[in-house]
Amino acid sequence: MNFLVFLLYILAYLLIIFRPKTASVTTFLIAISSLIVLNNTNFENIGEIVDFNTLLILFGMMVIVSVMKEKGVFIGVSNAIIDFSKGNFFKMLVLINVGVFFLSGFLDNVTTILIFFPILFYLSDVLNLDSRVLGLNAILFSNIGGMSTAIGDPPNIIIYSVSKIPFLDFIANIMPIALILLIIQLVILRKGIKFEQTSFQRQERNVVNKNWKYYLLYFIGVIFLMAFHDKFKLELGFITILSGLTLLFFESEDFNSRIQDIDWDMLFLISGLYILNWSIEHTKIFDILVFYLMPLKGSVILPLLILWVSIFSSGFIGALPTTLIFITIIKKLTYHMPVSLLYWSLVLGVGIGGNLTPIASMCNIIGNNLIRKLKNEYISFSEFTKNMLKPVLYGAIISSVFIVFKWYI
Repeated sequence: MNFLVFLLYILAYLLIIFRPKTASVTTFLIAISSLIVLNNTNFENIGEIVDFNTLLILFGMMVIVSVMKEKGVFIGVSNAIIDFSKGNFFKMLVLINVGVFFLSGFLDNVTTILIFFPILFYLSDVLNLDSRVLGLNAILFSNIGGMSTAIGDPPNIIIYSVSKIPFLDFIANIMPIALILLIIQLVILRKGIKFEQTSFQRQERNVVNKNWKYYLLYFIGVIFLMAFHDKFKLELGFITILSGLTLLFFESEDFNSRIQDIDWDMLFLISGLYILNWSIEHTKIFDILVFYLMPLKGSVILPLLILWVSIFSSGFIGALPTTLIFITIIKKLTYHMPVSLLYWSLVLGVGIGGNLTPIASMCNIIGNNLIRKLKNEYISFSEFTKNMLKPVLYGAIISSVFIVFKWYI
């Protein structure tokens, strides 16, 4: 029985690698099959298997982002960035990438990429720049920005929900590293771009809802509640779903009006991975891994090992699956050693490793597809990995220094 569950587990991850387009369906199908094999088809205890706080955070944020997008908040922000740059290319390029970085910390990466890619491609046309270079850098900035907060990307939401690390602790510990990576990559981008002009005249302004600032203020209020949720004794899932429902109520809309903006594949993929991890725990496979890792519990080698393995694992099986695997291992390890450093190692590992290949995160997949769709250019698997390998490696080195520092201080 345990062997069959193990085979299903391996099959699920092989299909995630080789059939990523249908990963949500195959993962959920195999997850349900594993419950049947274990003769556990009673869904009364499903809350002990699937973390619904994580799902509510994601669902609530998707609803909020959907309304904000329709009301022109993101167009308003992009117009403000363009206006502030006053036509100066370098200032605009920096502001756009900084905007991608910070917005990705509080919105989903895909939305951020969809907002700024058309602006970047317009710049590449006007200034005769390689759109692939600008696109790859935007993907990188989006991923490291998403890494910097507890709600920046789905892996962080899962880690936050399991670890119960305060929202502001994520920012205090991870944001400085993300900012260092941002600055280094901006310097590299500046040196790597050759151009013939430094400024241009912007074409006609995008039409934007005059009330977009009120929706932006509402979102800032939501972020404030999330930042201090522990003071209010509220879970992030409760805050986000309540905020999303409040928006729908005042907009006189139902769920059907937003159904197309809900990433159902993401929600079912995460649910399937939760079920698979619960099933595989019954095989005691993770207990064997923990047994071999236990001798390292008093050494800095353990968090460093989690960092580096999760980086390269994220590149090939994806940041989400890697997160669920390591979460299970870390939960068992934290009975025997301090909690937070292992979680920081995982946050940094999946956040940085999520840049390594074009299939490592949803942001990479969507970004690469937009480059193909809007510019009729293609970035191969090897070319994507070659361009991302350097920032991934220096990100891993900086993160290693941080971990060693935290260990001894």
